[in-house]
Amino acid sequence: MTEWTEPLKIRPARPDDAREIARIYNQGVQDRMATFENSYVTPEERYLWLAARPEKYPVLVGEVKHTLMGWASLAPYSPRHCYDGIAELSIYIERSLRGHGVALDLMKAMQNAAREKGFHKLIGRIVADNEPARKLCQVTGWHEVGVHEKHGKLGAEWHDLVLVEYTIPENLK
Repeated sequence: MTEWTEPLKIRPARPDDAREIARIYNQGVQDRMATFENSYVTPEERYLWLAARPEKYPVLVGEVKHTLMGWASLAPYSPRHCYDGIAELSIYIERSLRGHGVALDLMKAMQNAAREKGFHKLIGRIVADNEPARKLCQVTGWHEVGVHEKHGKLGAEWHDLVLVEYTIPENLK
């Protein structure tokens, strides 16, 4: 088990985090468990992604002693205004640190950020075989609400996609 002596610090992402955000995302692509995507992103693409984000959709990073350990982001659920109170959550953790609490801390921080931004619901999509992600959602108050069967390919195999949601009742208007 990887241990660190300093506390995990959660903070807003900065443009200079783009290289590490891209590296950690690309691990998710390589590991074939967190995304159906099969193309890698470059640090330049992640820099532009960070720079273009509206304030309403934060990106948070978890770091220890200036070493990025994972990140989470909110994105628009839909361009239709009737869904303005809903955001989609993504979390990616450094491969060697998965299962050590980084995702849990980032999830809680992002749920609080979503609450502060006025969202009433977060949604997520999880490759059905990703048991650690499903467990993370379960322990942080998310609910599985459906399954898209044979929704995406990982290599030559079709996989199901689990739909999850987290409601923030105090923001329902």
